[in-house]
Amino acid sequence: MKKVVVVIICIVLIILIGLYCKRVKKTEVNSDIIETEEGMKVTIIGGSNMEDKGNINSAGYIIRSKNNQLIIVDGGRDVDAEIIFDYIIKLGNGTVNHWYITHPHHIGALIKLLDEKEITVENLYYSFNSDEWYKEYDKRGYEVEHSMIEHLNNKKIKNRISCTKDQIIEMDNIECEIIRIANPEVTKSDNGNDSSMVFKMTAKDVNKSMIFLGDAFTYTTKELLENTEKLKADAVQMAHHGQNGVNRAVYEAIDPELCFFNCPKWLYDNNLDDKGYDTGDWQTIEVRSWLEAMGTTNILAYEGDQTIKFTSEGFEKI
Repeated sequence: MKKVVVVIICIVLIILIGLYCKRVKKTEVNSDIIETEEGMKVTIIGGSNMEDKGNINSAGYIIRSKNNQLIIVDGGRDVDAEIIFDYIIKLGNGTVNHWYITHPHHIGALIKLLDEKEITVENLYYSFNSDEWYKEYDKRGYEVEHSMIEHLNNKKIKNRISCTKDQIIEMDNIECEIIRIANPEVTKSDNGNDSSMVFKMTAKDVNKSMIFLGDAFTYTTKELLENTEKLKADAVQMAHHGQNGVNRAVYEAIDPELCFFNCPKWLYDNNLDDKGYDTGDWQTIEVRSWLEAMGTTNILAYEGDQTIKFTSEGFEKI
């Protein structure tokens, strides 16, 4: 009888072990269960781009790797801090593995979080000109630029990486290539915007990539077009909120399927003071015409937070 019981117990254990092994590996984060999956997930933050939350330009992204490393790009304005904080708690239990800054215009949320919340930024990646440079050549953006430079010494940031051109950064299954860094010799352009760092993140296991242009402008355009083979990507963060940033040749070199617009609806439609479609001085409609000719799908921040899953078979909104 005892032998029969032992045999039955062994059979039950074998069945349970088999069922467990067939399950997708899972990681528990803040009582949520997140599946380990191929590729990467990119969330565009609606935040203050939305009509009922500010109706102003902002830029922030939440990215998750195969094994759920948490990556943030920029983060948005100070009014977006609570939104970003909720993601950090939910997905990282208070820790951001990698935080990238395209340029110190889109980081009000980061500054506020460093001042007011219990978070840890394991790695912060940036490329800044000097404080003196910003003070002389970008007076419009100097206050936030100066504040970010001061916050580099915040103890909540564990590792600070001043990036170099062509640098490769490995993050789980995601590889980030730094394509362009801030250039202090640029002094006669839209200077704060033209100090943008440009980089491409590639989910190596599914061979899908997204390029981040920040607020890249005229001079950045010239630099990028010197090495167009590095620009090819499946998705792009539109430069300067989708208007008056890089030129058409840059987007044609990228040849994206998905275009992420960080802008409110009035800017997307070039609608000045509710006077109607294409009544403003912005160039969004012209840029949109380039993308229409390329057959892209546009992801719009003013419609709220949206997550796109990059897989070997394409893209899926989840």
